[in-house]
Amino acid sequence: MKKMNVCHPEGAFDATEGSRSPQRRPFAVSAVQGLRFNRIYRGVGSALNFLMAMLVMAFLLSACGSVSSPTAIPTIVLDDGNAPANPQTEDSNAISASGIIVPMRQARLSFQAIGKVTEVNVKVGDEVKAGDVLVALDTALSQAKVQEAEANLEAAQAQVRFLTRNKTDQAHLDQANAEVERAQALLDSANAALTSQSTLLAPFDGTVVKVDIAPAEIVTPGQIVIVLGDLSAFQVETTDLSERDVTRVQTGQSAVIFVEALSKEFAGKVIDIDRIGSTLGGEVVFTVTIDFDDPPQGLLWGMSADVEIQAGE
Repeated sequence: MKKMNVCHPEGAFDATEGSRSPQRRPFAVSAVQGLRFNRIYRGVGSALNFLMAMLVMAFLLSACGSVSSPTAIPTIVLDDGNAPANPQTEDSNAISASGIIVPMRQARLSFQAIGKVTEVNVKVGDEVKAGDVLVALDTALSQAKVQEAEANLEAAQAQVRFLTRNKTDQAHLDQANAEVERAQALLDSANAALTSQSTLLAPFDGTVVKVDIAPAEIVTPGQIVIVLGDLSAFQVETTDLSERDVTRVQTGQSAVIFVEALSKEFAGKVIDIDRIGSTLGGEVVFTVTIDFDDPPQGLLWGMSADVEIQAGE
């Protein structure tokens, strides 16, 4: 019987014997093995990727746990309404305020008229006596006014002499005499202006602490040119004592003064309360003046202080 080869997907078989001969082609076997190998490789790769992801996540979690630290929670104490209103003292009768050291007497001097400065006779730190000439202005204008007043007076007096010689009636003579009196008053006023408006005099014994003018400069009415103070004695003026507290303050009440520059406390007494208030940050405040019982050494004008007034006395 003639043999015949029959093709089969899985291989060739012998038709005479009727039995299949599994003779697989080399190419088909290699493809199947490659497919299986790829599946195994992909499975192993996925497992490795998953393992690496887990390791990275574990590392990040451990790093975050080591960096972070517990945050302290602040303790908040609520005010139950029983705390004293004044944080500086537990005495409900005490009134606290800020203050400033000032001399007992001070003056900010200015001219009443415009003029050109011819002399500045003082400098900062000079000691002066009451009546000393501190600054002088050019008197040409004032002298011209004096001469004009003198001429008007002479004319009025001449008119009286003329009326007297001509034996004018008493009514016209009285009118002429009144004109003489008016001219004399104008002359006196011009002479006074010549002295007061052209020179700046010290109102009391003290120390010059500021000079804000120089020769040849022009001054205007009200311009502060000299600041004078009596530095032999100091006191304290409050700067922020509220209108709500000033009604409980009276002259004669004792006070404790703490001078920050000296870091010491001193005893004092209220000697004056302003009759009119001022505005500070939208609130009305009053200046209260406190004198030292025993003035300390080392005080300077402008030093800051804290005062505590015993309002219950």
